[in-house]
Amino acid sequence: MRAISQISVRAISQIRVRASNQTWKLLCLLLLFSIQINAAEPLPEPLNLEYALSRAVYVESSEMMTYSAQRQIALAEQELAASQSGIFAEINARLRYVDPSPIVPASETNDSKISLDISKRLYDFGYSGAIIAASEENLASVDALYADMISKRTIMILQAYFNILLADVIFDYSNEAMAVDYVTLDKIRSRFELGQISDIELLSIENKYRVTRRERNNALSVQRISRNRLSQLISPGQLSTDLEKPDFNNFQALSSNRELKDFEQLYQTAYKQNSRLISHQHKLASARHKVSAFQAEKYPVISAHLQAADYARDLGSSDEFRAGIEFKVPLYQSGQENARIRRATGRIIQLEAENISIKQELEQQILELWLKISELKQQFSGTVSDLDLVLDHRELYLDRSRALYELEVTSDLGDAMVELTQAQLFNMQTVFDLAIAWAKLDALLGNPMNYTEQNSNEQNDYK
Repeated sequence: MRAISQISVRAISQIRVRASNQTWKLLCLLLLFSIQINAAEPLPEPLNLEYALSRAVYVESSEMMTYSAQRQIALAEQELAASQSGIFAEINARLRYVDPSPIVPASETNDSKISLDISKRLYDFGYSGAIIAASEENLASVDALYADMISKRTIMILQAYFNILLADVIFDYSNEAMAVDYVTLDKIRSRFELGQISDIELLSIENKYRVTRRERNNALSVQRISRNRLSQLISPGQLSTDLEKPDFNNFQALSSNRELKDFEQLYQTAYKQNSRLISHQHKLASARHKVSAFQAEKYPVISAHLQAADYARDLGSSDEFRAGIEFKVPLYQSGQENARIRRATGRIIQLEAENISIKQELEQQILELWLKISELKQQFSGTVSDLDLVLDHRELYLDRSRALYELEVTSDLGDAMVELTQAQLFNMQTVFDLAIAWAKLDALLGNPMNYTEQNSNEQNDYK
């Protein structure tokens, strides 16, 4: 921002002093506006999931720009279709020198002309209406993909956010494992110096330590890569060092407390609300309207024409005003109209086949997610869940190892800490996998994915 302001100030300083006060005010406003546009909104520290999800509609994302471009193209096609039944007005002019025949009453050599021509299509047996309807369905098809695009970005942000939290735990695990191996290596080296172990045993421990150290360095790289991925999704150029672990009490729709309905009910909901399926149905309707338009091309077109003209010389055909109705009746078009109809009909058959494929794929994805969510939810069910049992076992094992270590009975304290970290990682992975599965299911069902809202009762009233 400082660099931008310096460049802008230098540019302003080169303007001549004769500029008026209003010009200076305008330039200052433009300077402030450019600074405001280029200033990126700073990320909150620590970064929370609520803020990250709110950036799903980030306007500078490639997905949003692609959607915007597709919508502009669809709008242009709609305007072009509507223009065919509109009023066309044009001015036609010519400059012409002639050598008139002696028998022509007007002997002037200037045969210039200027005219205003206005025309409008009055009736075309449904062609214009079908073309307009086809363009409207095409626009509706693009608009239906907006919700799908937002859903995909929401899932990507969730996954990227969770990947950072998992990467942090993996790094802690790798760091602890490297520390344990280093302590072991240090003890082995002391014993080697005393001649208590062989070279082979020492090299084996050193090799294990080097492997653990490489894993720790790789985990550090994954931390940076995962943060960069989230940065690309929510705020390019900004990396957050600290992330809050989400409280799923505020995200009931992503937790194990949410009710999973029967997959047959989910199928029916997806048939009505899935964005991709709705978009494809609009495409199918647009293709059917195009067939109707091509069929209407076989019928006459009735148009009205008006003309007001001024001539440099007067002839018998030099009318200042003309008005008329024109009938255009197609007789033979070398089979072009039939070819267009067959091509559009083939497109309908192709879209119908794709519609069946989309439904089958949708059912398969819903069933797989339903089974996955059912399996994950079982790990949270019961008086003592599977996750709690694993964590309790690792924590008790750590307490016992710590006590024995203090009594110098055993030296497996580091191993116990590593196992506890692994249990915590398994717990987080299960919770995050369930949240991602819920989000993917909502995307397929066309459910609202406003997970940042606090009113979870209204949010989770899924059909």
